[in-house]
This record gives sequence, C-alpha cells and structure tokens, in this order.
Amino acid sequence: MRIGVVIGSGNGMDGATGTLVQSLLDEVATRTEIEVAVVHTDDLDLGPSCPGCLNCMTAGEDACPRAAAAAGATALMDAADLMVFATPVHSFHVSASMKRFVDHYAYLIHRPRHHGRPAILISTAAGAGHDAALGYLGEAIRRWGFHTVGRLGVNGPGLAKPGYRSKVDDALRSLAADAVDAVASGAEPTPTTKDLIGFRVARLLVQSSREDGPVDEQYWRERGWFEADWFTDVRVPALPNRLAALVEGRIRRAIEQGTAKPYRG
Repeated sequence: MRIGVVIGSGNGMDGATGTLVQSLLDEVATRTEIEVAVVHTDDLDLGPSCPGCLNCMTAGEDACPRAAAAAGATALMDAADLMVFATPVHSFHVSASMKRFVDHYAYLIHRPRHHGRPAILISTAAGAGHDAALGYLGEAIRRWGFHTVGRLGVNGPGLAKPGYRSKVDDALRSLAADAVDAVASGAEPTPTTKDLIGFRVARLLVQSSREDGPVDEQYWRERGWFEADWFTDVRVPALPNRLAALVEGRIRRAIEQGTAKPYRG
C-alpha cells in the first residue's frame, strides 16, 4: 500500500502530530506491506500567502508561480493509495502552513482528480479546536475528490497518561483497519446531498468562468461532467439528487437575475 502523508507541523515527524502519524503507520504495517512518502508543509516554498492571481484556474496549475515548489506534493497525492493529512491545532484551526498548502490546491476544487481515494485526518491539540481543524480539512479534500474514512483528534499532553493513551491506541487500531479495508475494497462512498450540491455549484463556477480561460471547461467536457450528476459512475441517490438540482436552479437564477445577496451571517 502506497501511503502519502502531508503533515502541517513545524516539528515534522518528531512532534506530537508526527508521532501520532507514525503510530498509525505502524498499525497499518502490521496488516499489510506499506510504502510511505511524507511531505512537510513547512518545507514547501509556497510563499507567505496565495497571490490570488487565479492563473491556476484560467491557465492551468502549471501557470502558478509556485507550481514547481508543490510538484513533489502533487506527485505524492497522485500516487498514493491512501492519504494521511495531519495538523496540529493552532488557535482553533489548522496550522498556517497547512492552510497555505490547501490554498495552493484551490484549482482542485474546479478540477478534482482524486475520486475513489481514501484519506485519514489527524490533529493534535493542547485544548480545543479539533472540530474546526478536522472539519475544514475534510471539506477541502472532499472537494479534491478524496473521501475521509476516519478522523482522530488527540490531546497532546494527554498522551503521557496511560489511560488516555490506551484509548488513543484503540482508535489508531480502528483507523488502521478501516484504512486497509478502504484501500482493499476500492469502493467510493455514495455521494451525499451536500456532495451533490457541491458538484452542481462547481459546475456553475466552471460555466460562469468560461470567458476567463478554457482550462476548466475543457477538463469538464473531456470527462462528460456537464451532462452528469456526479464525477464518477457511482450510484447517485434519487432524492438527494433532486434536492441538489433544486438548489442549483435557485443559485443559477440568482446569478442570472442579479438577485444574489451578500452574506450577512
């Protein structure tokens, strides 16, 4: 099994987050032979923030000024049978370098290519914030095509306490078993209503940006997605699909009629 790890910790594999990831890898290795590749987001020269030039959308990902810096991470995700995305919780969210990593791959929201690939999400914190950090990571990678087969948020200082560590070890064993099963089955989960709405919103984005550049439109056309209900041929449930179509219709009309409102919370 080829496992790709993206770790957003300044301490790499030596900190609490990396140690937890290594424990997961060790558990998986007791079940199957593994080959592991690791990317440290702190080591990627992606710049302090995304420039927002939109070159990746309009001219293709290779037009990004930081494309070369991310090439290794891109190859890792393309080759992996299983991905592990791990971050410490910093101020109730993912680390800054993990956020920068996600920002770089914004084009995958328009041109996803990882459907059918399972992922595990891991976070460590001294206190709260797992819900925000893991929730955000889950939303982001789902838009790229990955589906999450397990999440684990751990209290770093608590790992020194035998009772808590025992519970973490149980969770790691469960995650490892789920990961091996997911890769072995190759099954893609049935898309949810939220997934189907996301598909249709992505299609609207692509259709509305045709004049800005042909890259997104060509990508979708080559795959037949303009005429599809989902990115793959997995079964699409009828009722959620109808609900997604209703939402799409309302959004499309709001865009065409100029009645869309700014977000006020």
